[in-house]
Amino acid sequence: MKPFFILFFFILQVPFAFATTQESNDLFEQLFEEHALVMLLLDPDTGEIKAANPAASDFYGYSRQTLTQMNIASINALPPDAVAEERKLAALEDRNYFVFSHILSDGTTKTVRVSSIPIIYRDEPTLFSIITDISDYRATQASLWHYQNRLEQMVAQQTEQIATQKNHQLIITSLIIIVLGAGLATMWFVLTKSRRTEYELQLERKRLDEIIRGTHVGTWEWHIPSGELVINERWAEILGYQKHELIPASFETWKKLCHSEDFAHASKEIDAAFNDSNPFYECEFRMLHKDGFWVWILAKGKIMEWDRDQNPIRMAGTHQDINETKRLYLQFEHMAHTDTLTGALNRVSFNQRADIVLAQARQQGAHFALLFIDLDGFKKINDTYGHDAGDSVLVETTKRMGQSIRNSDTLARLGGDEFAVILEYTSHSEDAARVAEKIISSLNQPFAIDDQQHAHLSASIGIACYPDHGESVEQLLNCSDAAMYYAKKSLKGGTYAVCDPDNHATTSNNRGKQSL
Repeated sequence: MKPFFILFFFILQVPFAFATTQESNDLFEQLFEEHALVMLLLDPDTGEIKAANPAASDFYGYSRQTLTQMNIASINALPPDAVAEERKLAALEDRNYFVFSHILSDGTTKTVRVSSIPIIYRDEPTLFSIITDISDYRATQASLWHYQNRLEQMVAQQTEQIATQKNHQLIITSLIIIVLGAGLATMWFVLTKSRRTEYELQLERKRLDEIIRGTHVGTWEWHIPSGELVINERWAEILGYQKHELIPASFETWKKLCHSEDFAHASKEIDAAFNDSNPFYECEFRMLHKDGFWVWILAKGKIMEWDRDQNPIRMAGTHQDINETKRLYLQFEHMAHTDTLTGALNRVSFNQRADIVLAQARQQGAHFALLFIDLDGFKKINDTYGHDAGDSVLVETTKRMGQSIRNSDTLARLGGDEFAVILEYTSHSEDAARVAEKIISSLNQPFAIDDQQHAHLSASIGIACYPDHGESVEQLLNCSDAAMYYAKKSLKGGTYAVCDPDNHATTSNNRGKQSL
């Protein structure tokens, strides 16, 4: 199901981001209607439900007509202030999803994960939301912590009982010296009770071990001064090993298997637990599987014992395999920031990157250039050879432009046949012009459609430089867009134009410079 969901989401991006044809809308609507995932289309301003698929009707218990007459706020069980707090928390944790409580028609409440992206559907801004029921996952997570806390409480109680038993034994020994006969009988009674207590403790530990095995998590206990690490079978199984292959285990065993970049972060979290008044530890990191790939692990733990100087002696916790969840998260994050056809950054990511470059330039007093690129002749390729050929040309175009710029520069597809490039630390328009000439030259080479046919296109490029042509990203985009339009219309394309604050432009191509 998960791989199919990934494929569906991948296909779904194209109609929403770039499709302008009725066929694309029909394809989306077919997928929307037939897919088993709960999907809603919302008005981004009011929260009104514009459309719901059959899976949403089945999940919420309302008819689809009833759902389209409702507001998402009437389904959300959280009050507005709690919803706002969850949105702030998602932004703080850099999550692209929210966790809410949704009320079904029968009054029951489900914990759901809501993944939403803004789209243009039927020429209107729309919020496309996928709702996933995670009630069972949250219940399992809560149960795990319940059993862990129960284990800690019971171990503490049993430890206290053993200490009490030892005190009783000292008292009884003293009584034996005074009254030998009565003391012998009393000693026999205490020893018998002690054995019974120890036996019951062993049974209790066995029961708790079975509970932990039922939660399917790895457990570990770390003796900090010696570095000795005690693990269970599941801890090893997560990494493809049998337990005996990793015994004797130590802190160095974990360090060796942990990804070097993640180990530095995990070490900081451990140090924080050592030094903080709250001795709990939680961290995500990658560990090397026996077969050579990385497995994402969620580690949780607590310091169980301190010495007289408040130095940690013993720490215990769990390992949980979150590889699939992490893989989906990283893939969704990548898809949200890249153009699914060409692999270049999409418009949203370009704007984010441009804001970062602008902030750095302001702080450092640096310069950069922005190139607005529109392909000449791309529509003719689509009309002549078909959209598949056009997509192939777009992919090759992106590859050639990427080879024409530095690794530190930014290439993005803004939509259709429009691209943009950010040239960092570029002080003069002449330097940007040389890059523009290199891009135009690379695109002038024929594009192979098949073994016998070749297509030709070029590009019109507008150049704007910070801070000469604008103090904001919007000003630079408008300026470069105007220069590109001048290069396409007035100069018949295949060249570039540099804008200036007086709405004039100077142009250049391989035949030399011209001016208005």
